[in-house]
Amino acid sequence: MAKTSRRRPMSEINVVPYIDVMLVLLVIFMVTAPLMTQGIKVVLPEANSEAIAID
Repeated sequence: MAKTSRRRPMSEINVVPYIDVMLVLLVIFMVTAPLMTQGIKVVLPEANSEAIAID
């Protein structure tokens, strides 16, 4: 007698890829967060114009 076994479809969500993505995003945030507090020095041009009079 041959016994046939049917596998039920897996109803669970595999969360391992999501955890991997979250860890990568956490590392990227931890690396870039200190850079955002330091800032970048920028020399802005000065304008030699007068204000426009509104009638």
